[in-house]
Amino acid sequence: MQLSVRRFQGESGERFSILVDDTGMPLYYPALYVTAEMRGASLSINTIDNALSALKAMHAWQDHYHLDLESRFKRSELLLAHEIHSLRDFMQKPLETMWSKGGKVVAFKGRQKRVAKENQYNRMTIIAGYIRFLAGRLYPVTPTSVREIDALVAQIKANRPKIADKTEKDRSDSYLAEAVLDAVEEALRPGNEANPTADLGLQFRNGLMFTLLRLTGFRRGELLNLKIEDFDFAKNTVKVVRRADSDGDPRTYQPLAKTRERTFPLIPELMGKIHEYIAKYRNKVPGARKHGYLFVVHRSGKTLGWPISNSGFGKFIETLSSLADEFSGLHAHALRHHWNYLFSQNCDKDGVTPEREQKLRSYLMGWSETSNTSKTYNRRHIKEQAGRAVMGLQQKHLRKSSDERQQ
Repeated sequence: MQLSVRRFQGESGERFSILVDDTGMPLYYPALYVTAEMRGASLSINTIDNALSALKAMHAWQDHYHLDLESRFKRSELLLAHEIHSLRDFMQKPLETMWSKGGKVVAFKGRQKRVAKENQYNRMTIIAGYIRFLAGRLYPVTPTSVREIDALVAQIKANRPKIADKTEKDRSDSYLAEAVLDAVEEALRPGNEANPTADLGLQFRNGLMFTLLRLTGFRRGELLNLKIEDFDFAKNTVKVVRRADSDGDPRTYQPLAKTRERTFPLIPELMGKIHEYIAKYRNKVPGARKHGYLFVVHRSGKTLGWPISNSGFGKFIETLSSLADEFSGLHAHALRHHWNYLFSQNCDKDGVTPEREQKLRSYLMGWSETSNTSKTYNRRHIKEQAGRAVMGLQQKHLRKSSDERQQ
């Protein structure tokens, strides 16, 4: 039995995800788990999707080893050590390779491609939580049942792969130089013969999306969630708004703003480009006036005029990264890291104290002032500062040694 995660939108605009079998019937306990444990905790739809994908992998493991956790728990039988080991090993498989075209579970072979350790770790963490939930409802209550279930969950978690601390080489080491970003922006300039698209309105939209990401450090979800009403053309500002489960958004996989709401200042020239896109191009696209989202689909088809989807934006970035070898590292989050790097440099030039810099950065990025997230995005700049400080010490030592020899 091959399962799939199905997402749908309620009349109120709320997004739901369920795990269904090959007939489209929802699986009872996963649906109950999502409703009682995840939606009750106000977890995001994307978090729920990830959890259901892990449970989908767990059911593939059950099918392969002819296990039925629900029946086992009802019979007061928990998992044995070798079964937990098989779960650990099975969770290394990429999800798309777990079933054959005929819907049968494919055996795990040692030489097959494996998922990253972080992926395997997250799957087993979710499965451990689900098994606690399931056993808590089906395992007969005895004086020792709670302790036995806790021991099982602890065993599963103990079999998660060890994830080493991040090495010196991390995402902050992979960055795009200003010259590369300038080249990308030039390639996207409307009217440029090297532009990957032919339609002028599409060229204008794509160039504007890239410029906004570069100059604001917005996340992809924040960019695709922008509405015309968020822009104050008199004050030259844009407001980042959280719109989870918006009933006016036709996208089933709605882009979400993960961070806090905030007001972000923009230069008049950029505001002018935004106004020009709205007046000259966006408002002439059929269907675009039915909603307020800024960036819309320009290509003909059933989604003409709809807000751009996550997948549509992903294709746009893929197109850019394939234009030249030096663009290969281009992605929305790389631009977010680069924005933070430039922000740090400007704060240094303006003499902003580290404490003040963290507060400013946290507000502009939508983080809590007490969040440590800023350290992740500032790592590249700190490493450069550390390098300059060390070089200064070495040069000072060499000058001192030279002076002593001359004396």
